[in-house]
Amino acid sequence: MAYRLVLAQATARAAGAAMQSGHAAPPALENPPSVQVARAGYVAAIRTTENSTGGTAAPAKTDTSPVLAVNPTELLERVIQCAIANNDDRKLSAWLSQQPEFWSIRTKQHIGQLLLNQLFRNPQPMASACLDTLLQFFDLEQVLSGVNPMALAQLRRRQLAMWYLLPENDRALALRLNIPVNRSPDRRQLTACLRLLEKPWRWQAVPWPAIRRGRTAAIGRFIHGLCSGHLAELPPQINQAHAVFWYRAALTGAMSWPRFAVGSVRAGFLALILMTCVIGMAALTSWANGEGLHVFVALGIGAVMATSVLGLWLAYAGWIWLDHWQGLPESSQTGPVWLRRMLVPALCAAVVGVDYLATAPVAAIAILGATLIMALRRFQHRSPPRPAGKRTSLRASLSGMGVLFVVLANALSKLAHELPEQIPIIAIAATVPMAIWMADMWRHRIHFKRKATA
Repeated sequence: MAYRLVLAQATARAAGAAMQSGHAAPPALENPPSVQVARAGYVAAIRTTENSTGGTAAPAKTDTSPVLAVNPTELLERVIQCAIANNDDRKLSAWLSQQPEFWSIRTKQHIGQLLLNQLFRNPQPMASACLDTLLQFFDLEQVLSGVNPMALAQLRRRQLAMWYLLPENDRALALRLNIPVNRSPDRRQLTACLRLLEKPWRWQAVPWPAIRRGRTAAIGRFIHGLCSGHLAELPPQINQAHAVFWYRAALTGAMSWPRFAVGSVRAGFLALILMTCVIGMAALTSWANGEGLHVFVALGIGAVMATSVLGLWLAYAGWIWLDHWQGLPESSQTGPVWLRRMLVPALCAAVVGVDYLATAPVAAIAILGATLIMALRRFQHRSPPRPAGKRTSLRASLSGMGVLFVVLANALSKLAHELPEQIPIIAIAATVPMAIWMADMWRHRIHFKRKATA
């Protein structure tokens, strides 16, 4: 009908134009029959238009289908439960696409904002792939979404840590912790670590895990596998103080109080075993020889051995702490700053003083060796980082430095007998750690220039 109406209007316009042109045309070109036909068509088209537009237009058809009601709270709960239940991101994506509530763009955006706010307030055990699927579906992974990337990364770590602690995810956690897995993961180690960390921290709980071989390192790996070093993001079921203690005790490098406590427990346990063995061997020897047990002699020997073990541990702990303290950057304010800077020169002066004033070359050589190792370690720790493949820094390990010290001491002892007594060999050797210290201070001279201009 509309097509015919338009065609009639076009025909009427053409007829009117023909009539006007017929009156204005020269007499030779007029065609009275054609003009009459055009006039008749024009009149018929006008009548058809008047008849079609004279009546009232019919109203447009309305959609009588029912409007889909959306309950945001219920829909949000369904989305969260589906994300928790499905470890497969593809199944979660398919389920989200099939929900008719999300066909509305406004509803989808609203639920996405509610979802993110709810997860920030109350994190849920969720795999990273499922969280990425939610962010992608609700268009929250884009830069213009307004989501804080730091807060989102923190949420991801928290939810992943909670997800790892679920019983059905033992295999994934075992693989992350590099625990050997055959057909089923060995949950005994995971369960032991989790039970320990769920309890409140007390000193009474330290000795048994400390003396067991590899347990401290296993607890440290367990904590690191859950939070990647971010202890504040551990799940609520893990005691924060307990986790911090064992994580710091398992760290190598600086001698922290937890590491010192665990090491002291081990040293004390070893000293007790040695003392017990000495007393037991003395008792067996006396019984075999038919003599009385010399209790005080056995106790004295056992005490000396136990004290030696504890002394070695204290010396090692002190050296680790001193090595870390000397390797701190120049801008660090830990401890007396000038004492940290002048310790190597003070020890070099002590070497010369012990050799000349106290006439104790053996003690002077021992102090010289420790000072040389300390200067080398200080130079190594404070060296600027180099690109991969171009590392030329000295790898001064304790064992390597010990071998170097033995070789140098042997060479100095031979030279001492061959050279005249007037040549101060130890004093000359003391210039080596002093030169290393001066090279390190020259490398950090810019720090003193900044302080002078500040």
